[in-house]
Formats: sequence, C-alpha cells, structure tokens
Amino acid sequence: MKIKKPYRVKCSRCGEINVLDLDLQCVSSYERNMGPELEHMAIFDDLCIKCSADIRVRVEAWEYPEGNLEDYSVVIEGAEEMEEPEFSIEPPFFDG
Repeated sequence: MKIKKPYRVKCSRCGEINVLDLDLQCVSSYERNMGPELEHMAIFDDLCIKCSADIRVRVEAWEYPEGNLEDYSVVIEGAEEMEEPEFSIEPPFFDG
C-alpha cells in the first residue's frame, strides 16, 4: 500500500506548508475469515522547514480483505492536515 501523492501539513507555529513523503510499511498481519488483515504504518518525526518546530505525523492503514482499504487513521502533532491522504493498493503478488 502506498500514499498516492505527497502528504501536506501546515505548521501550527508559522503556517508554512510542509510536504511530507510518507512511506507506508506493512507492520503486522492477522489471519481472518477472508484472508489476512494487513496493517500499514508511516511515521514522520522532523522539523518544520521554515521555523524548525517539531512536527510528528503517524498514518496507519488497514487492508482487509487483501486489496481493500478497510480503514485508516492519522495522528498529527505540531501541524494540521491540509488534505486527507489518498491510498493506492497494489494487487497481491502470486507466484505460480
């Protein structure tokens, strides 16, 4: 799973728009009735490009059944979300 475009947040201190390149990683998998539920996470913990204020962003997304975005959450500290993330789900790879 990927976030389709760079994620934009506005610094709470100075108002500068920061463009974040978040890379979702699969962090866990749980077996359920229709196959695995996959949990993806991306974390940004850095400074505002203008005023050096702390900005922290955590994006979690759950895929279930595989190939379907079930839900997601975004937690932001030190900034505010400019737009909701858009997700792209790659089809599962079958070796055969």
